[in-house]
Amino acid sequence: MGLIKKVRAWSDGRDLDYLSVNPTRDEITHYKVDPYDESDESITKLNTMKDFANITCLDYSESVPGMVGVGEKEGFVKIVNVLDSQLEMAVRAKHRRCVNGLTMSNSGLIAMGLDRHKQDASLQIWDANYQQAGEQVVNTTFEYCVNESIVSLKFLNDISLITASTKFLKEIDLRAKNPVYQHPTRLSYDIKISPFNEFQFSTYGDDGTLAIWDRRNLTTNVVTGDLSVSAPLLTFEKLVGSGAASRKYMNSCFRWSPIQHGEFSTLHRGETIKRWNLGSYTGENPKTGTIAEELFVSTVHDVPTTFDRVATFDYIPMGKHKINFICMRHSGTVYRMPVIRSYSHTAFNFDNSLLMANSEASEIDELRVVQSEQSSNLQNIKTDLKNLSFEDLGLGDDYIPMKDDDRYTGSGSDDENGGALPDSNRMGHDPRARNRNNSATNDDVETNYDADEDPHNLLEEGDDFTLYWKPERLLQKDISVIMRMRASLGYGLDPMATVNMIDKSKALQNNAYIRNTWRWIAIAKASVEDGTIVSEDLDLGYEGILGIWNGLIGISNQNRYRQETIISDKQLNREMEKIIKFRRRYKASLGHKSPISKFSSSPKHIQRRLCLIISGWDLSPSDYEEKYKLIMANGHYEKAAAWAVFFGDIPKAVEILGSANNERLRLIATAIAGYMAYKDEPGNNAWRQQCRKMASELEDPYLRVIFAFIADNDWWDILYEPAISLRERLGVALRFLSDAELTQFLERTSSQVISNGELEGLILTGITPSGIDLLQSYVNKTSDVQSAALISICGSPRYFRDTRVDEWVESYRRMLNSWELFAMRAKFDVLRTGLSRTSTGRITAATKPRQLYIQCLNCKMNINVPLNNDMGSTHGGDAASISSNSKKPVMNIFSNSNNTFTPNKIQHKHSCPHCGTPYPRCAICLMPLGTSNLPFIINGVSDENDEQYSPEEKMDESVAITESETQTAQDYTRRQKRLHEWFSFCLTCNHGMHAGHADEWFSRHSICPTPGCSCQCNKI
Repeated sequence: MGLIKKVRAWSDGRDLDYLSVNPTRDEITHYKVDPYDESDESITKLNTMKDFANITCLDYSESVPGMVGVGEKEGFVKIVNVLDSQLEMAVRAKHRRCVNGLTMSNSGLIAMGLDRHKQDASLQIWDANYQQAGEQVVNTTFEYCVNESIVSLKFLNDISLITASTKFLKEIDLRAKNPVYQHPTRLSYDIKISPFNEFQFSTYGDDGTLAIWDRRNLTTNVVTGDLSVSAPLLTFEKLVGSGAASRKYMNSCFRWSPIQHGEFSTLHRGETIKRWNLGSYTGENPKTGTIAEELFVSTVHDVPTTFDRVATFDYIPMGKHKINFICMRHSGTVYRMPVIRSYSHTAFNFDNSLLMANSEASEIDELRVVQSEQSSNLQNIKTDLKNLSFEDLGLGDDYIPMKDDDRYTGSGSDDENGGALPDSNRMGHDPRARNRNNSATNDDVETNYDADEDPHNLLEEGDDFTLYWKPERLLQKDISVIMRMRASLGYGLDPMATVNMIDKSKALQNNAYIRNTWRWIAIAKASVEDGTIVSEDLDLGYEGILGIWNGLIGISNQNRYRQETIISDKQLNREMEKIIKFRRRYKASLGHKSPISKFSSSPKHIQRRLCLIISGWDLSPSDYEEKYKLIMANGHYEKAAAWAVFFGDIPKAVEILGSANNERLRLIATAIAGYMAYKDEPGNNAWRQQCRKMASELEDPYLRVIFAFIADNDWWDILYEPAISLRERLGVALRFLSDAELTQFLERTSSQVISNGELEGLILTGITPSGIDLLQSYVNKTSDVQSAALISICGSPRYFRDTRVDEWVESYRRMLNSWELFAMRAKFDVLRTGLSRTSTGRITAATKPRQLYIQCLNCKMNINVPLNNDMGSTHGGDAASISSNSKKPVMNIFSNSNNTFTPNKIQHKHSCPHCGTPYPRCAICLMPLGTSNLPFIINGVSDENDEQYSPEEKMDESVAITESETQTAQDYTRRQKRLHEWFSFCLTCNHGMHAGHADEWFSRHSICPTPGCSCQCNKI
């Protein structure tokens, strides 16, 4: 059996030295290995020495480069120099017998372990420096272990060594006659000392059982007499193979790692190397009460060998905790085997980069997600919604993702209706474009071809020919990466801006159902803001079709009406009718014609009409024509014809299909025209049968529902078609189903969309408790807590409270903070507070208290004047400021509130309200800080960003400035001037001045303006 082992301390250079014994045990070879070259060419054979007889053991001197000792079965120990291939000496014991073990110390001592002899010691130690040349019998210096067979030994240092016989494990001090300890065991073969812990060593037994020992435990046994103390730290049953020790010339296939503490490797069946990693802890021995180190196996990694029939191996350390193995096969071939690092710990950071760590190394590898930069104009995040209404919902149904725009820059012109309307010639004959946004489920949305979506760019083939996602591409598609990209663009802060963002961002175009949802929310928000969905006693903001249809039961678990009002079904109907009439007058003022009511016979005609309004289907005949023209302009003649059928106008559907430039559609129009002849004919006929066949075979969903309806004149054929959108099916159901059938359809459909987590189903459930159930299913399905948080705050806590919403909100806030998007998190908090404001102006969300305040230098209390308890609700945001000392609401001294305040004692205008200490004066103007309405204006230092808000400069521009823009600029200027009057202190010298004065002074100076003070207050 062969042997290969690494040599330490022979070379000071880059290369490493290795010694090997060939499998026939008759020659030794010296190799040089370049550790940083992983090819087999890095192994260089330097010298080979032959003519040995049955080599049984081998060791080398660390102090003398090239000096190697070889033990033979015939009893000779040969000392050679492998660097120049010279035999230095060949010696034997007085009674020649097999040499089982050999070890060399740095001082020149050589110890050999021999088979048992009755009259001669089996452990003989001699000094190579005093052995005469040509003398065969060894001149021993120390002798131990008479009548024992020494099978393994190893020098610990120059004066002590560990030796093992077939029965005992001993440590011998050359200065003493008796062993330091002697422990009975049969696990005594091939002692190997750990390179990182001189007290730990390994042995194995005849059956291949491996043991790891601690010399300190063995020493303790001499004092206590308790053999249990000296038990191995770890024992591995039959780990190195059964019968391993019966071949005494074999060096066991066990190696300690030279670079990693607590690691060793073993060879199994010549084809697998197992890497064992040990962990340790300090424990108390229950019998002795002593503290001792305990070991355990933490991880095991299997490394398949490059070639089979491997006889032995050793480590090749490469630095930075990387290793290779050098292996010898049974044929004697030596090759190098690279080892791919295996990771023991993985975790995702908040950027969704995959962090991978190994117990072997101290560094962490990162698989980073590479994303193109996304930007947005946060200053222009507000979008004008005052002309949007529910009737505009249909304008966004033909949304086609844009091909050219890779980034959303917040600029560019949009369609006035918020939809991206592609050129008809480009998209007219693309079946994918025609059906892209008409699916009722979130997973059926198709997209234009993108090189990034090509399977060749997304997938890679494994060794077993299985396709796997490329890790970096898989991480890019992860929801956390998408959520962070959305957040950086201002996603959800304004609904219509979010729609435009999705239209213009290539990375977000796969989510058309999210886009349609935000469009409905944008219109619902506009209806709340313009008051067209609110009456004096009833607020139906963000309510869905199901809640309106169910009447009082549908809104009973929400705060939809005044708290002091006890509303009944009749009163609810009156309030709904007021909303309908107000919307009719409001739309008429904008030039819209009122729809013709056809539901006066229905007991719930008011709810039905309001549901049509919410779904965007409360249209007049002139609106129909506009819808048809818009859809046909995009080349979607099938959809336009289906909409005509939805409105009950079959002749118009025939006309639309007949006007198409497609011969197939004109033939279909001819087939549909047969409806006019056969609609009143009872029974079955060939035309109806052919229509049913086409309804099941046609690919286009709109053509399918057309033929399904004209074949049986049954609206349920349309409602059962899942390929058309939910909003379209709702429009048909609200127009043509009876009250009982409509109730059944709404309940069944709502249950389906809630369980499936379909976001477009919010038009049915609304942002209500049922809508939160839908969002919960959506989060469970997609983990998109961002959309859930931003959508749910539209209804909670304004209309109802739900703990799930609070959890989503807090989770999203933590994510924004972890991404360091603090501005977005602040905007989200402001948005949530604003959306929680009821129609009466009451804020229902728990606002965060102010985190900063100015304290008096004398009494250390907040200088803001404390409010009485009965005034706490009258100051809005100012009342939210809380002193960390008093924990009571306080009033900002710069507040413009006209509410009077009468304290218990007389307060001075420019002094602390608690102790009366005067405020410091400004070092520039000498006016007391905290003074409002100063007799002069503090302009501060203006920059380029400030100038763009100046109304005076804008008046000189040639472009027209709207009234709202002028008002915004004036508000900004007013807030900026108030900021210039604010406190400004140097934390070094404690001198203060107005903030505007500080800007002006330090723009020209670097020294404090206070006379006699040399502090550089503005120094960074």
